[in-house]
Amino acid sequence: MRRFLTAATVVGLVSMISRDAAAQSAQDVAAYGALLGTPVGALTPVLVSPGTKGEKTFNNVSGRYSHFSPSSGEGNNTFGGTFYHQAGMNAAFAGTVAYTQVGCPAGFSCDNPLMLGGDVHSTLWNNAAAKSSTAMSINLQSSLGWGKAGDATALSAAIGVPLAMSMEQSSKARIGGFVTPGFGWGRLSYDAGGTSTSESGTRPMIGAGAFYMSAAGWGLHASYHKVIIQDGGNNIGLGFSWNLAR
Repeated sequence: MRRFLTAATVVGLVSMISRDAAAQSAQDVAAYGALLGTPVGALTPVLVSPGTKGEKTFNNVSGRYSHFSPSSGEGNNTFGGTFYHQAGMNAAFAGTVAYTQVGCPAGFSCDNPLMLGGDVHSTLWNNAAAKSSTAMSINLQSSLGWGKAGDATALSAAIGVPLAMSMEQSSKARIGGFVTPGFGWGRLSYDAGGTSTSESGTRPMIGAGAFYMSAAGWGLHASYHKVIIQDGGNNIGLGFSWNLAR
C-alpha cells in the first residue's frame, strides 16, 4: 500500500507540473513571486544524503549560490547557507539563511531580499535491504519560507518528492543525482503608508541536481530549479557541503 501511495503522489505532482500553464492569474503571479522571494524558490536544491531511513545521526553545513535568469530583464544572484541535521530513525531537518542581490536597472532603487527557510525530510522507500553499492530512494520534503524586501513580505510553503540515486565508488566517495517534482503555495503582501494589500496562490515546481560526496565528508553540488509559470525564468546553482564530526 505504501508503494502505491508513493507512486500516486509522484504521478500527481508530475501531472500538475506538465499541466498547460497558459492561463495565468493574479494569484499565479503572486505565488510565483513569493516562492522566488523565499529560499524555496530562490535557491536551487542541494541533496546531502540520498535518503534518511537507516542513516546515522550527522550534521552538515553547506554554502549555496543560485543565479536566476528571467525571460526578460535583469537576473538575480542569491547566496545562502544551510545547516542540515540528520536526526536518525527517518527524519532530517534543515534551516537556511539567504540573501538575494537583485539585478536593478540603471536609475532605479531596488531592495535586496533577506530570506529564512526550514525543511523537513523523510524517506518513503529505499533499497537499503538489497545491500547494493547503488542506493535509490523516494523521499518526501516539506518546506516553509519567509522573505522581506522593503515594504514587501513573502511567505511560502511547499512539498516535493525527491527521487534520488547514488553510487559508491572504490574510494568510498559517492556520486549521484536526483529529480524533485513539487508544488508550492506563496503569499505576497505589501504594507506601506497605511496601505496594506496581499495576494496568494499556488504553482508547480521542478528541480534536479547532481552531487559528489567525498569519503572525507565534503561534497560538490550542481542543480536546477524552476517555478512553473508562463514566461517564467530558470534557476541554476552550485553548492559546497561539509559533514561535521558525528
